[in-house]
Amino acid sequence: MSNCVKVDVAAINWHTRDILLGECKWGANQVDRQVVRDLVDGKTPLVLRDLPDAGKGWKAHYALFARSGFTPAAKTEMQQKAGLAVDLKTLDSVLRGA
Repeated sequence: MSNCVKVDVAAINWHTRDILLGECKWGANQVDRQVVRDLVDGKTPLVLRDLPDAGKGWKAHYALFARSGFTPAAKTEMQQKAGLAVDLKTLDSVLRGA
């Protein structure tokens, strides 16, 4: 029996071997750096190992969605990973413009 990995957002491009992994946080507190690290360092290797070739040759991309925004450390960590950090104000603005 394999271990289950909970990721809120997942999208796969089988042809290019790209995978998007993300988390959605609706709490009253800002998302901190630990959430980013849990996704990147904790969950990503577990997800990749279940892909063809145990994830070799795959590129992971990241997105976080947060009602209350992000701490400066979380923003920095996401920038270093070239990930998206979307707060509720930004999401609302994008959706209203769509």
